[in-house]
Order: sequence, then structure tokens, then C-alpha cells
Amino acid sequence: MRSSKLEEELTVNLLYSAFIREESESKGAFKKVLAQSLTFNDQFDNVFIYVTKKSESVLYILKDNTPQLIKSFKYNTIPIYEGSNKIKRFFRYFPYKSFLNAMDKVIMNYNIDILYYRLSLPTRNLMSIMKNKKLVKIVEIPTYPYEKEYKISNRKFEYHFFVKNGYKKIFDLADIVVAVSAEKNLKVDEKFILITNGIQLDSVRVKKQNKKNYLNLLSIANVAFWHGYDRIIKGLYEYYKTNPQKEIYYHCVGEGPELTNLKKLTKELNLEKYVIFHGIKTGEDLDKVFDESDIALGSLGLHRISAGSPLKNREYCARGIPFVISYEDLDFPETFPFVYRIPKDDTPVDISQLIQWYENLVKEHPNYSMEMRKYAEENLSWDAKMKPVIEKMKELVEKM
Repeated sequence: MRSSKLEEELTVNLLYSAFIREESESKGAFKKVLAQSLTFNDQFDNVFIYVTKKSESVLYILKDNTPQLIKSFKYNTIPIYEGSNKIKRFFRYFPYKSFLNAMDKVIMNYNIDILYYRLSLPTRNLMSIMKNKKLVKIVEIPTYPYEKEYKISNRKFEYHFFVKNGYKKIFDLADIVVAVSAEKNLKVDEKFILITNGIQLDSVRVKKQNKKNYLNLLSIANVAFWHGYDRIIKGLYEYYKTNPQKEIYYHCVGEGPELTNLKKLTKELNLEKYVIFHGIKTGEDLDKVFDESDIALGSLGLHRISAGSPLKNREYCARGIPFVISYEDLDFPETFPFVYRIPKDDTPVDISQLIQWYENLVKEHPNYSMEMRKYAEENLSWDAKMKPVIEKMKELVEKM
């Protein structure tokens, strides 16, 4: 009887591949890839990360929990990142083909045993790779169910031409399908493992609690229309019409396609004093913004596309800052006192009620930041989220 690779104590190599830009203005996706890879690094011998960067794809290996560049692959065509979304989507097909061709070589040259692939377009090149019977193949769907997101975000052609039938073929070829979802009671195939997003806790510092006679609201995002931050701005407009005693400020950190509309709305409502746009903040600068903030904003417009499992909520909890959402997040039950829930619609946020909720929360939980951090450590780490996935991966490797 043939012994398994784990029984023989041979090296197990895992490749995490994702067609995402490492240097993108939206850092969340790459941070997630790195965090998940660090979790894999505790379980397997060698973990490689393969992503795209400018005009090439790049291959890293994790050493001492740090990605070290070992090879880059120039694209045959220069990818276009500026311009309309339709133009970018059309031209990204060309580097994507080069990306997959190089990935196939990486699998062969580095003796990859496990492929963990963040799902992109299900092209013939990808299907050819997924037919490799010497690989344990895991496919991750970043947002599940995915149909509504494609249809609403003007990607109907992409959905009907590639996704509708292509995804099913990829799922059939995969050994495991990891679906990131915030929806309850989903009926899925037995090879599906449903998870919610996690967080790498050691990279997140707990905020300082500051008492002051005004409140700061904070959002951090690559701002899109489904974040719904127009609801906060309109809420502030309604709030200041009542000539209130307490001043409330909204700090918007990040860039994104919806930012121009938010700035325009702020100007139209004469709220420039109370709505501050900071651009991108990282490192110590971001820590300072958190320290000065009192309430964070999750997605307030997720109903505009679909349910999800936004990473920011997890960061807010790990940071120890109470936050606002407009949807059900399975990681934060109704009994979790540090989340303020607003209706799933486009109505302005009632700022007066939000203030009352926060003031009551501080009285009942004076050490709320540390309470939230403890909850994050016990429930939201990537180690906890990926445990069932890793267990199944090891089962499959043992059969190799």
C-alpha cells in the first residue's frame, strides 16, 4: 500500500495565487492574501505567493513570515490600470493569460503540491491548470453568492460570457471550494466550505480611548457606492439643521471611484467643516486617526449589491472601535453590543440616535476597546477561520 506524502514526511509546497495588484490603491485584497498565507505557513513546509505587480507577475516565498521575492515574469502586453472600468476589464484579459501561463510553470518548477487559487475569470488556461491531477486544488470565491455583484456592477457581459457556465466547470475540477459569505442557510455542494473573512491580529494595534466634547466618525475604504457613505453625509445635514450642541465630524480615509460623488455631495450640503477627506493613510498615520476616532463605519449600502463579509469590520473590532453596519454579519451576533445596526435602505443615518447609542455604550462598557479585542482574538483570527479548510487540505495531501 502506497504511503502518503505526510506519512513519509516529505516537503509539502503550497502556492497561493491571486490575480490582484500588490500595489493597488485598495490594499485590502493583498493584505488578506498575505494573512491567509501566514496561516498556511504554520501548517506546511513552503508557502509561495503569486500575484501581479505593475507590468509583471511576481512570485514570493514566505521566510520568517515575510514575503521574499524569488522571481518575476514580464507580461507580453502592458496592462492598463487607468481609464474606464470597461477599458480596464477588456485589457486585463491579455496580462491574465500571461499570468496563468507563468503560474503553470511555477507549479511545475517549484514542485507545488497544493494550489490555493483566488478565483478570477474561468478561461481555458485556468481550466487546463485545474485538470492537473497531481495537485490538490482549492478555489476561493471572495464574495459568495457572486451573481448579483456581477449583474449590478455593469459586468453583465463578463458574467454571461465567462462566469455563468465557467465557474461551474472550475468548481467541478477543484477539490475544495472555499466560499466567503455572510449569508445564512446557503445550500451548497459538499466540496464547498463556507467561511467569513478573518483578520491578522498581530498587525493591528488597539486604539486609545479619548474623552472629548465632540465625536469623530471614521470610514476606511476604497470607496464604492455600496459603502453607502452618502447616508452619513446626508445624516449630518439633517442633524446640523437642528442646531445641535454636540459637534460630530466625519473623517473619510481612502480613495476610490465614489470619492468624487461624496466630495460633491459634501460641497452641495455645505458640510466642508464637518466632513474631512484624508486620502490614503497607513502605518502610524492610520493608527493616529483611529486613536482620535470614536465610531467607525462599515458598509452602509451593501444592500445595493449583495451580502458580504467585509474585512474592515474585523479590523474595527480588533482595533477596539465600535462600528456601524446596515446588514447582518454572521461574525457579530445581535447580542454583540459594540455594533450599531441601521436599516438596509438608503435613508440618512439618524445621527442623534447614533450619539445616544454610543454614550450609553461607553457608560455600560467603559473598557470597550479591550472587550472588543478579546472577542476578535477568540473569534476572528485567520487561524480560526481557516481551520476547517486546512484540515480538509491535509486529508487530501495524505491521499497523494
